[in-house]
Amino acid sequence: MSRRSALLSLAAALSACAVHRMAIDPAPTLPDLAATAPAVSPEPALAPAPSPATPVSAAAASNPAAESPSVQTVKRRAWGRVSITTAVLSPSQLMGPDVPYSSAFMRLPVFPEKIVLQVSWGLLSVGEATLTVDKIVTFNGRPAYHIVSEARSNSFCDSFYPVRDLNESWLDARTLTSLGYSKKLREGRFFRDEWVLYDRDAGTFIARRTDRDGNFAVRTGTIPASVQDILSSVYFVRAQELKNGDQVVVDVNTPDNWPLVVKVTSREQVETPAGRFSSVLVEPAMRREGLFVQKGKRLRLWLSDDAARRPLLMKVEVFFGHVTAVVREMI
Repeated sequence: MSRRSALLSLAAALSACAVHRMAIDPAPTLPDLAATAPAVSPEPALAPAPSPATPVSAAAASNPAAESPSVQTVKRRAWGRVSITTAVLSPSQLMGPDVPYSSAFMRLPVFPEKIVLQVSWGLLSVGEATLTVDKIVTFNGRPAYHIVSEARSNSFCDSFYPVRDLNESWLDARTLTSLGYSKKLREGRFFRDEWVLYDRDAGTFIARRTDRDGNFAVRTGTIPASVQDILSSVYFVRAQELKNGDQVVVDVNTPDNWPLVVKVTSREQVETPAGRFSSVLVEPAMRREGLFVQKGKRLRLWLSDDAARRPLLMKVEVFFGHVTAVVREMI
């Protein structure tokens, strides 16, 4: 991924940790939640994996009656649990209806939330990023928080480097571990469609990456017990007690397995368009390509110094200057 491609995609990840306080109760840490979470009900039996979809012709796309049902695409959705195999062509096949909130679910630091960040490169404004998590859906038979982040360059940046990114993550509502993620990146000439699905019971993953010409590669492997993707890992960090000098380590799969190490460095006051806040300064050390920043660059992130851990400001070093993302609006 090029240096410029990090400008908006890193802001999309930063927005994942933005917070709009939902309740007066402070968010418990994950170990506390794990100790107090209700017992999980038995999972339903596995159903057969969904069948691959059949392509639709251009004529059928404009007029569904032009072709017989046997030729039309049937986007089968597996609302019960299925075996995660290469027969799954997209995470959308595993998404089912919305699920009402339950006391059996582990709480996010904030739910629901929508965050808007303004992104600049040096003194130049280059676009904005948003992140929304406002519903719980059925995902492969399990209730999951659906996290959606989007990044879009402004008209100035569009003239030389248009960015249109969409990142999604499905976070198990009972365990706050990732069930899978998807990213669709359109950054200048850079193109990537990629998704990864995690089978926690089997301890395995399946990943699929597709290029601009439709060619794809499938990869399989093993995962740690408490796997996170880049987007979901932000919620894990937000739920921790962040003391100066501490380190938080997250088991991340992208689809390589690697530890995301977040160092807690100091407390500071920061100014943002939303006001002045007490903050905790943390520095994630990225060892693989991610939404925060490319491998080897320095990222500093200021979170609000309260139970919500709202992201207030981010600065990342690039080869030519630095990128800044600041919270503009919390809805």
